[in-house]
Amino acid sequence: MSHLLFIEANDSTHQKKGISSELNDAFLNAYRETHPDDKITVLNLFEERLPFFDLKLASAASRLFKGEELLGDDATHAQRLQEYLNGFLDADKVVFSFPMWNLTVPAPLHNYMDYLAQAGQTFRYTAEGSIGLVEGKQVLLIHSRGGDYSTKDKAPSEHAVRYMLDLLAFFGINDVSTVILEGHQQYPERASELIDQALLACKQMGERF
Repeated sequence: MSHLLFIEANDSTHQKKGISSELNDAFLNAYRETHPDDKITVLNLFEERLPFFDLKLASAASRLFKGEELLGDDATHAQRLQEYLNGFLDADKVVFSFPMWNLTVPAPLHNYMDYLAQAGQTFRYTAEGSIGLVEGKQVLLIHSRGGDYSTKDKAPSEHAVRYMLDLLAFFGINDVSTVILEGHQQYPERASELIDQALLACKQMGERF
């Protein structure tokens, strides 16, 4: 039995569920059918409301990992960070589902990735540079963006999937697959076709992930 951690960074708390939720459902429904014995944990980052990662929290987390005693808010927030970090490290498979916001990932996802990027936990420093410490983890990125960033002139402005791939590689994770829905707002005449293709790709990934 494997443990799947499904991380959702789609803000459905302030609007009706959109195409991102449909992509999530296509993957999860297929996964549940083909992996009935697997444990699935769904984490909605907009509902979690993680405290903002700042230098105070970074310092508290560093002291916690060194075994130092923490008190008050420092202890509460550092222990919560460790819970999210452990949840990520303990999962066999991880799915990140997120749209593009202003050329990059939504703020709650960036904040969550800062929680994960802890020296001595997901990477370590050496004289030759940093080394990733996360091994044997399979990751899928489900991403949606209304514009077409696959073209030569727009590709350099894509900082969402690129950011996730770079940071996961920094952790030592290179077994990463992607399902990307793009251009459905830029090309309205092809929107149905592009969405159907992405839904099918999510279903197929759910069956074999």
